[in-house]
Amino acid sequence: MPPLGPVGAPFGPRHFPPAEGKLPPRWLQPLYAYREVSALGYRFARASGIERGFWGLAFVACLTVLSLSAFVLSPDKRGIGTHEQLGLPPCGFVEMSGGYPCPSCGYTTTFTLAAHLRPIDAVINQPFGFFVFCLTVVAVPLSALSLFGGASLFAMSERWPWPKLFALIVLAWLTAWAYKCALV
Repeated sequence: MPPLGPVGAPFGPRHFPPAEGKLPPRWLQPLYAYREVSALGYRFARASGIERGFWGLAFVACLTVLSLSAFVLSPDKRGIGTHEQLGLPPCGFVEMSGGYPCPSCGYTTTFTLAAHLRPIDAVINQPFGFFVFCLTVVAVPLSALSLFGGASLFAMSERWPWPKLFALIVLAWLTAWAYKCALV
């Protein structure tokens, strides 16, 4: 849904009364005024149907990945290769590079270690994979907030410094890959 106007401005031709609840912290408030919804005692921008569908898919995907990691898979002792238990082929990058791991080698093993409540082993195996695991865990309640509560997570993150966050994430990913390569 397109924004209705700057914060503090009237909501366009029709005025929509604010939802019940207090405003979230400033860094979670959208830049523009949207229709609002009340969830968890706060007023949030209302998610569109497409956004709720997106977060519904994310909710199911995150729960599936976490469930597979916790209940189906066992961590591979090599630190890579746990995905092979799902019938997937071994990492071709490892074979082509003479034994060096690909940038995502060890993620499934790390997820499985973390899901089996072995966070230290998970961090040692693949630090960025553990970060992605934590994001996946956090994504479950957040996507549920959007799916079931109708809150727009996209509007909540409008104030975030996305270019800097992206650069930081890429740097952390490459650093974790260098770390994993150094273990070989």
